[in-house]
Amino acid sequence: MTFNLTNKPLFISSLIIALIIVISPIAMCQNDIELAGRPGILHYTQNEFKGDQQFWSVCEDNDGILYFGNNDGTLIFDGEEWHKVKLPNNSSIRSLASDSAGNVYAGGFNEFGLIKKDITGKYYYQSLFDTLKFSDNKIENLWDVHIVDNTIVYRSFIKLIAISGKKATQLPATSHFINSYVVNGNYFVQDIATGIYKLDLKTMQFEQYFTKQDLLGEEIISILPTDNTDSQLGISKTGKIFEINIAEKQCKLIEQLFSNEDANQVECAINVNKDIYIGTLSTGIIRIDQNGHILDNEGSLPQLQDQSVLNLYKTQQGNVWALLNNGLDCITSNSPITSIFQNASLFDVFIKDQAMYLATNQGVFYSDNFRNRIPKFKKVVGTEGQTWSIREYKGDILAGHDKGLYKIDKLNSKKIGSTSGIWKVIPVRENSDIFLAANYSGLFVVTKRNGEWVYLNEIQGFEESTRDILEADEDGTFWVCHGFKGVFRIKIDTNYERVTSVEHFTTQNGLISPYSINVAKWEDQIIFTTDNGIYTYNKTNNQFEPHAKLNSILDPTENTRTIMQHGDKTWFIQDDEAGYFLTNNHEEYEKGYFLQFKGEFNRGMECIAPLNSQQVMLGTKMGLYLFDLTYKERVAPAQTIITGAQYMSATESEHLPLDGETITLPNNTNSIRFDFAVPDMQNDVDIQYSYQLENMDEEWSTWQSDSYKEYSHLRPGTYTFKVRSRSLVGTQGEETSISFKLLPLWYQTKWAVILYFLVAFLITIAVIKIVKARIIKEREKAREEEQKAKKLLELELEQLKLKAEKDKIKRDKVLLEEDVILKSKELANYTMMLVKKKEIFSEIQGDIKELRGQVKTEGSRKKLQNMYSKLNKHLIGEEYMQVFESNFEKVHHDFFNKLKAEYPQLTQRELRVCAFIKMNLTNKEISPLLNISVRGVETARYRIRKKMNLEHEHNFTEFLEGLTEKSKR
Repeated sequence: MTFNLTNKPLFISSLIIALIIVISPIAMCQNDIELAGRPGILHYTQNEFKGDQQFWSVCEDNDGILYFGNNDGTLIFDGEEWHKVKLPNNSSIRSLASDSAGNVYAGGFNEFGLIKKDITGKYYYQSLFDTLKFSDNKIENLWDVHIVDNTIVYRSFIKLIAISGKKATQLPATSHFINSYVVNGNYFVQDIATGIYKLDLKTMQFEQYFTKQDLLGEEIISILPTDNTDSQLGISKTGKIFEINIAEKQCKLIEQLFSNEDANQVECAINVNKDIYIGTLSTGIIRIDQNGHILDNEGSLPQLQDQSVLNLYKTQQGNVWALLNNGLDCITSNSPITSIFQNASLFDVFIKDQAMYLATNQGVFYSDNFRNRIPKFKKVVGTEGQTWSIREYKGDILAGHDKGLYKIDKLNSKKIGSTSGIWKVIPVRENSDIFLAANYSGLFVVTKRNGEWVYLNEIQGFEESTRDILEADEDGTFWVCHGFKGVFRIKIDTNYERVTSVEHFTTQNGLISPYSINVAKWEDQIIFTTDNGIYTYNKTNNQFEPHAKLNSILDPTENTRTIMQHGDKTWFIQDDEAGYFLTNNHEEYEKGYFLQFKGEFNRGMECIAPLNSQQVMLGTKMGLYLFDLTYKERVAPAQTIITGAQYMSATESEHLPLDGETITLPNNTNSIRFDFAVPDMQNDVDIQYSYQLENMDEEWSTWQSDSYKEYSHLRPGTYTFKVRSRSLVGTQGEETSISFKLLPLWYQTKWAVILYFLVAFLITIAVIKIVKARIIKEREKAREEEQKAKKLLELELEQLKLKAEKDKIKRDKVLLEEDVILKSKELANYTMMLVKKKEIFSEIQGDIKELRGQVKTEGSRKKLQNMYSKLNKHLIGEEYMQVFESNFEKVHHDFFNKLKAEYPQLTQRELRVCAFIKMNLTNKEISPLLNISVRGVETARYRIRKKMNLEHEHNFTEFLEGLTEKSKR
């Protein structure tokens, strides 16, 4: 398909329209839209306030601390902790009021007095009975207390008690005092039988203003001021609204809240901005205007946890506390955050005239009138499911949906074509008649023909998801960012039928990572946000380059996913946090307002919808919220306070004074704890604290939600504990501090230090004297040592001589031992030679004897006899044994002598047997040496053992060896 671009005026006008649509920062058609949202609510249950669930009265002191009258007494809330104070008679607290000095007056059953706080931060009750010398114990419940012109006026059914100074005046009722009011600084009270009276607090006289007939017999719960200074609104228990003119003493019925069949009744009423909140017995809070007309209450206020409202109170912050029959609720009317839509994920917002459209995960929601009120939304029929975007093109509202593209007309929808998975629709700059539908897997061309939207064709050649797409500066060229695949630059032909070129950028060309890249326009320049900063594309170098200006404003180490301009502000989502900076003045950088929604945005599909310079809507996973940017300018300064300090030792714990003086702690302190709060922020969301202990902490701590800090085992010294606060809606709490001194132990005091110096000085002097004496002594010792050295030298010389002699003896001994070893070897050889010789002689003798019996001739016999005789002559005789004994004695010195000395009964033969045994000869080897048989040797050994008294189990050889060793020793 070819498009005609020759009609230049038409083209230029179309281009201008398209540019307006493209660069429009949000999908809205009006500027400076005013919008109100539903306030938030904080529910408090018995688990939190730890008291009875029924509440009667409330007041606030100068620090913003709230006091609640309860059946259990007074419950005190400082924004972090709840405290309880009981009356002496344990009755309930029905009335509470505070004066300009911060005194809190309480009234119960037959009891009234003050709720006070001691210097340690503990609350207590002080009765006024003794101070005023008041003795009446029949006043019953005190239902109201008002402070007017320094006069405290308590009301019971039967009387008023007016306290001025130390004087108490009792004023009885004609019938019953049922209600009291302060109007224009004057005190009024209603008697059920006669009407409303003004009390002159100087004269203590009543003046009747309205009779019972004037009030139509009604019980007036509240009289409230209006914008008209001459009139007030009187609200009765049955729901009648009266216009009251105090000055003219006129009363006129103008409205009736309840029908005759309605069993409901009014319990309380207060002014909230220009509206009036009325607490009822069974239907919660009704909102009316100053003319008594009921405002549309459906959805305008959050749901209370109990519909029976006993009292209402507006705090200094402008928030409203609802005292319920069963619990407490705080309506954050003054919070900068209000709710527009809840319980669905928001992806896009579109506003046209009085209508608002929301693209959510549940479909498209529509509201037909939202200006100056809270929108009521209904789901558009047929759009159930994930809706990604919603925009207006050519007078029609188009929604990109998981199921496809839809045309939305108020509460009706019509699907266009059959294609599914459309992210959004964008215009084409060069032709105002065609639009690109960004699909899950490519691009489609859509146009409007004859009043109907149709698909023309699918663009071929590119099949990636095109959720994040932006037209480049060149016609027909588009940037597409994929969450995981990087950046594509595609070129489409003039017929918008096919992609003619695709450039794919991942980690080349200057990009560090292909993940989490998004494309946007800022100051007419295309930018790319990444995990590593913000980039622009340099066509000349074909490189992505860091954007110096934006990276100097937004931290490049954090992922900036969304950037958009609106008016004088640039809005962004960075590291899951929303914020803005002034486009022309980068010093104003704000993220504090939006901290509570950190991590609540739909990643990659964040919704930021500025309404005007002071209001912005943020779409989150849980709904759509409106932010008032003027909150910081109108919110009163918040003061952080230290509510308690306590030290603990091993044996005790004690609360410390908070009177501003430096606290002194004993030296056995183990730990110290500080509790803190910021009452002025008690209705804000997520209060955080940061603290620092001077003389210990170098820097302030990180922000955290704990409202206490404990330090243990501090060193002795002086410290200052400082704490500051903030809320996640931008409120900053002023810093406060408390100083304390931790005493040192006795050995750490200055007197101990002086003593240490004195002792050190004395020790030094003593050391000097000792050193001098030591030097003298050492000198004497040195002289003595010198003399000793001379003597030692002489002794050493003598020792050297002795050593030389010993060495010589040692050498001689070695030689002797070697000689003994040699002789032992010779003796052993000699002995063995004798044994062998004897054996040979014995064998030859045997052979000769055997041969002699075998020869036949006498000559041969004689010859053999001669040989035998010669052998006998050369037998081993006594001379050989004497040689053996001589050599044995040389080796085994004095063996025979020692053996004879020990055992003199041993014979010469037995001594020789011992010698042979000593040499480890066997019986067989010994027998030839002694010319006896082996049996004879055994007999000899037996006789020797017997003479030596040796048992059979004793080893004879070891015994002889031991005898030799013993002789040596």
